[in-house]
Amino acid sequence: MKHWPLNKAHFWETAPFFRALLPFAAGILCYDRGWLAIAGTNALVIISLAFLVYMAIVITNKSSNPLTFLLLSIIMFFSGSAISYFDDVRNNTAWFGNNTNTANVYLARITDIPSEKERSWKVPVSIESVIKDGKATKASGNAFLYLYKSNLTMLLHKGDSILVPGNWQPIKNAGNPFEFNYAANCRRNGIYYQQFCSVYNIRLYAANDPSAASFIDKGHDWCMQQLDKYITETKTKGLMQAMLLGDEVNLDEELLQSYSETGIVHIIAISGGNVAIFFIVISWLFWWLKHKKHLWVKYAIALPLVWIYVLMAGAAPSAIRAAVMFSLLAFSIMFQKNNNSLNQLLATAFVLLCAQPEWLFSLGFQLSFVAVLSLILFYKWVYKWISPANKIAALLWSVVAASIAAELLVAPLVIYYFHMFPLLFIVANVAAYLFMSLVLVLGIAIIALSFIPAVAQFIGACTVWIVTFFDKIVVWLQGFNPASFHFIMLQDVELLLVYVIITGAVLFLIKRQKAALFMSLAGACLLLTSFCNDEWISLHQHRLVIYNTTRASHIELVNGKTYTVLNTEIANHKKIAYTVKPAHTNWGAWQESNDTPSEVIDINGKTVLLLNREITNAPPFPVNYLFINYPEETDLVKLQKIFSPSLIIFGNNYSREQTDKFVKACADKNIPLHIIANDGAFVLN
Repeated sequence: MKHWPLNKAHFWETAPFFRALLPFAAGILCYDRGWLAIAGTNALVIISLAFLVYMAIVITNKSSNPLTFLLLSIIMFFSGSAISYFDDVRNNTAWFGNNTNTANVYLARITDIPSEKERSWKVPVSIESVIKDGKATKASGNAFLYLYKSNLTMLLHKGDSILVPGNWQPIKNAGNPFEFNYAANCRRNGIYYQQFCSVYNIRLYAANDPSAASFIDKGHDWCMQQLDKYITETKTKGLMQAMLLGDEVNLDEELLQSYSETGIVHIIAISGGNVAIFFIVISWLFWWLKHKKHLWVKYAIALPLVWIYVLMAGAAPSAIRAAVMFSLLAFSIMFQKNNNSLNQLLATAFVLLCAQPEWLFSLGFQLSFVAVLSLILFYKWVYKWISPANKIAALLWSVVAASIAAELLVAPLVIYYFHMFPLLFIVANVAAYLFMSLVLVLGIAIIALSFIPAVAQFIGACTVWIVTFFDKIVVWLQGFNPASFHFIMLQDVELLLVYVIITGAVLFLIKRQKAALFMSLAGACLLLTSFCNDEWISLHQHRLVIYNTTRASHIELVNGKTYTVLNTEIANHKKIAYTVKPAHTNWGAWQESNDTPSEVIDINGKTVLLLNREITNAPPFPVNYLFINYPEETDLVKLQKIFSPSLIIFGNNYSREQTDKFVKACADKNIPLHIIANDGAFVLN
């Protein structure tokens, strides 16, 4: 007897959350970019109307059709924009940013441990009320408070309530070319304002009461104290506190950089690996439940413990994603439902974005989501390349296969954001996986056995030795990265083309689809064309850049694929690298030339004079741009008479009073002015 032909279901039918997640994320993106004028209550009206029409169609015509798909997409799209609107702190009538008056006094609570900067202390605060004319009004919103360093030690602690003045300033970027968009990052975390003031302008209103802290906070602090007590070496302590508890306050910057450059920085973040090891420890404690029918008991016990751990570790996006996925897996096992990993991942992303829509732009969320997606799609295929007979070899190959599978989709995103690619990422990830598994178990043992000091101290000493040995391996692997691998550039369109190439190549290799091969080859041709265009632009560029750095000047001349430092007042090489590396990477000019710096530069027929000293008497010398870079008083009339500039650029090594005085003088004489500190970096192409 003949059977009806069976058609294989498409992946969006086996993973239905894909059809909900895509338009939902698009709605969040459009609201964030300001592309959507319809939001809030208007979006809710559209959602309600679309839902009524959808239900009418479903009731009258039970079969699916393109119209129902379109209506569902509309509902999800406007749901994403509506959730973003109501999550936006600016739409809250109690937000303190609606009334930033310098006459006000603000009652704020310190929400995290103050962190030490070069010249100040950064204190995250949450505004609780606004005090005006002796009357307090309830308020909300987060901000940053920067307290200038003095001879006094930092006496403020997390949880303290303080009174602060109303000198709030909008958070803005330095304006350097291709810099990290710090203002947008703060905005997506609901932070729009900051304040710089002396510690003498702050008044302690109420000290933190440790007994009033939540169970989660008490547990976090207690675990931090145990690691601090039994791990004596500073770097190891900072690493363990970050890996196990998500607290990076003591994390060494050089260690973090080494982990980043070898492609293993992901082991520091609380993610699926931590949850998996945590569950393994719990399973080991219940080793006597051996039968498969009792497996649900382990998940039922582990589920609340996993959530307590994730909340105790700071509830980072990657940790929440891992906890939600573990929860879905636990429920599917407990209720004996089919386990669809892809649909679980998409459902997890959907739930997280419903709770925190701005996580769509979180780098941790993106990398963790893409890494898990890549593992789900490619791990089984990669693992089949080799079939080791030995158990140890099979275990090592499984780690290698997981690293390769994850890198297929993660590597382009890492290059796009960090402009680097670790050459020995497979070796580094295998070592990191074994290292992470071991030290996390040791960290849990230190906390669990802290009531036996001798044992905890011994485990702490072993942990220090293992971490120190592994750090040497990481530094050794770091040395294999060529310098050019730290300046790799992918534009937006190029990133998309890379994913087109990967998708086409994988479909051809797995599904043997010839059309996919042609798609991959076409993407490769377009990508090479884009790279050639980027190279041509880099070879023919000629730019002068005056960077915006704190109380100092740094000037470079970019010519082709090299740069020349014309003037610098910064001795800190890390500070210089942080400022200039984005521009060097995007312009493809990261090699320093040996050209002799000059004070007079010609850029495409425009003359620029870098004036590093006061001019007392000189014949007329007309220039197009005059950069003033000396701290003495400036005779504007004399400079205008000698140089007749069309634009004056004022350096960044002046006090606020000097800058304000110069701005007023230029305004009185109607002279165009560019203030580096206020207007950002100056770039002349």
